[in-house]
Parts: sequence; structure tokens; C-alpha cells
Amino acid sequence: MHSTVVRAISVRPAARIAAARAPKPSAQPPARPQFSRGARNNNDVFLQKGTHRSRLVASRAEKQSDGAGEADAEKPKKASEDVAKDEDDEMKAEAGAGDAERPDDVVGDVEKAPALDDDVAPALEGDWRDFRAMLISQEKGKDELVDEDEIAAASGPNLELLMQQNPKLAKDKPWAHRIGAPEKGCLLLAAADEFTLGQQYFHQAVILLLEHHEKGSMGVILNRPTQYNMGYVSGQSDGPFAENALYFGGDVGDGTVSFLHGSDKVQGSAEVLPGVYLGGYDSACELVKKEEVDANEFKFFARYCGWAPGQLKRECERGVWYPVACSKQLALKQVIQLPKPLWREILELCGGELKSAAARAYGEEDDAN
Repeated sequence: MHSTVVRAISVRPAARIAAARAPKPSAQPPARPQFSRGARNNNDVFLQKGTHRSRLVASRAEKQSDGAGEADAEKPKKASEDVAKDEDDEMKAEAGAGDAERPDDVVGDVEKAPALDDDVAPALEGDWRDFRAMLISQEKGKDELVDEDEIAAASGPNLELLMQQNPKLAKDKPWAHRIGAPEKGCLLLAAADEFTLGQQYFHQAVILLLEHHEKGSMGVILNRPTQYNMGYVSGQSDGPFAENALYFGGDVGDGTVSFLHGSDKVQGSAEVLPGVYLGGYDSACELVKKEEVDANEFKFFARYCGWAPGQLKRECERGVWYPVACSKQLALKQVIQLPKPLWREILELCGGELKSAAARAYGEEDDAN
């Protein structure tokens, strides 16, 4: 699997970023961070730590319309610390080894791509996720995975808001379906009864999985906007992304900021799933300044979620997370004051038992599937 290229933006020490949408009266504003070009140019499987580190500490998440969240029975806080320690050891080793000792899994897609004369089924030459979705729709006896009536019921109010915020993205039809195991580019939706006592920022969380392989997994929480924007935390009130909201991405990776977007014009970015890209900060700044892309198409995240090797697979097998494949619209849209929480919208698009779980979580009777 081709390794995701991640750009990290380091921040000044003592910065505190609250995970709740609105701060408590006693909450202290964060110190303004500085952006490190050196850190931004370091590529690795995991987010790099900046030269000027800070602790981006998430305050206890308030229960929002988009949900809150907490830990599982096997103390994920300790697992997160293990991931951070493994990350430190790996970076130290790579600092001396250089690019000559890159791990075997960091291989270009071109090198693994089949030759033109290989026996490849025509249906698989495009995006295999679309092919899988087509097979699932056929199993359900449908022409499409999610029909117009189902989209209207699950996503109608959110689509109306998206049409105002990002008409281009709103044209992408929303769809989602459950898959058997986590994979790079999928969503992880917290099970309805998980994370109610600890780590509540994971309750009803929707996580985009940026990397998943034998060395571990990482992702960002899509539905935890903070009360801060990039202009405030960067100290650049006139910067190209000054008005962009900053999301709380997870509980790992002190001092890191990453971002997602849907533009293939951004150089230095990596595709996470079709139409969804990660990184490319310098190029993104230039394109926004030239008005070639809209700043609203970018989502910024402080910190990220991390799992040790095999941990995420075990959690999914225990039912902590629902792995879900989805359209790019659901991964990229802004999640601020949505008429319907993103977690619920996606479960309803999946249908079946997941739709029933969403109804039960909100104390409602589920309609016929």
C-alpha cells in the first residue's frame, strides 16, 4: 500500500485547543502557534512532530448534536501512549537511516500496478470501492446503493445546508455501506453504546482512517469542531485559511495540525480515498491566494487518533467501531451546526441494523428497513 504523505504544522508551546464547539466560561484561549516549514516537509506514515512542540489538550467534550465519546474496556489511553512512543522511536531510527531504509510497505502504487497485458477484470480497472458498492446494491436488488428516497430521508436537511456552503461538493451523491474490516480511506463510526463514560470525544464519533497497515493505524475525527479558527491559532488573521474552523482530530500527536481537501490541484498531497486528499500546505496556500480553489474546501485538524498494530482490528471485532465505506461528500463536508448529526446521517444511509441502531440511540422507533 502506498504510504500517505502527511504534512505536520507545528505549534508554539502551551497552546490549548478545546474539543467542545463552545468554550466553557473558565476556558483559557490557546497561545498562537507558529508554523514550521521544516516539519511540513517531513513525510512519514504518521504525523511528524514539529520543532516547536505544544500539548494540544482536549478539554472534556460537551455533548453536542454531533455527539461526544469515550474509551473502550482495554484502556485505549494507554494504547494511545504506546502509539506515541512507537512513533518517537520510529522517527529517531529514520533520522539516521534516511530514505534508503524506508519500510517495505512504503512502495509506490506504480511499482505494484499490473501491466497492461495482465488479466485484470475490466470492472476493476476503476475504483474498486465503486465496484464493491455496485455488488452490494445488486445483492439488495437495487440499481443504486442508496436511492433518491433514502438519500432524502437520511441526508435531506444536511444536503440543503451543503448546497449553500459548497455547491460543488453537494453534487456528489452521498452513500455509505458497512464493510467487514477497517481499511485505509474508510470511516469508523463509534458503536452507539460505546464511550459514554471516558474519552467522550469518541462518543458518536465519525473517524476517517488515513492509514491502516501492520505498523498501526491513524485517522482524524470528522465531527468535532472546536470554537477556534485557523486565523486565531496561527496568528495569521489575514492568512488564506484564517476563517477555517479547526477540528479536534483525536487524542494523539501533540503539536500537529493536518488537513483534508478535495482538490487534485494541490501539489504534495496524497489521496486517502477517491477525491479526498491529505496535505500539501504550501501549494494549497498559493492556490487559495490565486483564487483557484476555495478555502472552504479545506478541513483542518489538531492531533489525530492512533492505534497500535492489530489494536483497531480487535476493537472492530469486539463491536467498538462500525467500519463503513462512503462517498467523498461525507468525508469532506464541514460538520458545524448540521440539522442532523453526521453520525446519524451515515448510519441511516447504511440502512439495516445500523439504521436501527441510530434510531434507538435517539429514542425513536425504526421504520421498516
